Amino acid sequence: MAQDTQTPAPAGHGPGAVAFDRRMLFLVFFFVVFSLLLYQFVRIISPFASPLVGATILALIFSPVHARIATRMKNESAAAGVTTIIVLLTIVVPVVILVWLLISETITAVPTVRDWLSDHHDLASVSASLHLPAPIQRLWDSVAGYIERWQVDLRSTAVEALREIGNKVTSFGAAAVTQFFVFIMNLIVLMLTLFFLLRDGKRIVQWVMDLVPMEEANKRMILGRLDRTLSAIIRGAFITAAAQGTLTGTGLAVAGVPFAVMLGFTAALFSVVPIVGCSLVWLPAAGYLLIKGKIVAGIGLIVWGVAVVGTVDNFIRPYVVGGHAQLPILLLLVGILGGIRVYGLIGALIAPLVIASVLAFAQIYREQYLSGRQEGATDTPAPS
Repeated sequence: MAQDTQTPAPAGHGPGAVAFDRRMLFLVFFFVVFSLLLYQFVRIISPFASPLVGATILALIFSPVHARIATRMKNESAAAGVTTIIVLLTIVVPVVILVWLLISETITAVPTVRDWLSDHHDLASVSASLHLPAPIQRLWDSVAGYIERWQVDLRSTAVEALREIGNKVTSFGAAAVTQFFVFIMNLIVLMLTLFFLLRDGKRIVQWVMDLVPMEEANKRMILGRLDRTLSAIIRGAFITAAAQGTLTGTGLAVAGVPFAVMLGFTAALFSVVPIVGCSLVWLPAAGYLLIKGKIVAGIGLIVWGVAVVGTVDNFIRPYVVGGHAQLPILLLLVGILGGIRVYGLIGALIAPLVIASVLAFAQIYREQYLSGRQEGATDTPAPS
């Protein structure tokens, strides 16, 4: 009597293996196609990266204003439209005018400063033309001695830097004129994006968070940390810098300092520097006025810088910042400088978000993995 014998299926050819292969094939196909589609999507929207980022920043800055408007208006679209118009009239239009004035002033200032440097070939001729007071003159001569000893050519460096600035500003201004329609298109994209972010921002954030394969508590913790960081950086640093730059430029214009718009913009950039901040701009300007014999204007600019520009940070920052970034100061400073070096000016915003995300993920790892490992090690009985 013959015995029925079943030959075992070769490894990798059973029903389970077929299902496994199909599942793996689907996953590989899905993520390859999805990655290609994401790549094409990024390429499509990359020409509008600046207006998209600008709309996001404006939406974050004006979210408290929009919240108050939305509580009084029942229609979400109408509330978003009103807030968008407010942003257009109070921010976008003044910024466009400011940029145009800045370009015009810089185009005028760069040749003026370059010609002045060309007329003064060494530090001695510079100090003679400035008519510095005796204490400052002695300090200047001491510094000039070290500079000449180290063979540092400050004049050539300054002229080359001015030439680069002039070329970039001129090319930017020419591009703004020739690409007027591109500017209009970017402006339309910015305003439309701002409108939809104000109206559907919470739903967009919730939709994105639902796609993240993490526990709900961890997602809320990461989102909260990013929100605090954005509030501290955008609503705090950006608004404070704009206010201090505007006040500095106003004080310089009233005091009669030339190129007040350009110097006010420079003061806004310097406002992030700890302790000294905008004084790096208005204090030398006040010294320039005093040297020129305009004593009242110089002293008035110093009083304005100390009493108004220097203290505005203490009034604005606590009001506009809803939470604190809760990031180490040294890490934040190094991160911002590194972000600007890698990504340009937008890196000042990207770097704090990256740092906040890294710290949030490190906290999740410590709470969920290291704590569980330590508890497991504690529960394991010692060998007898």
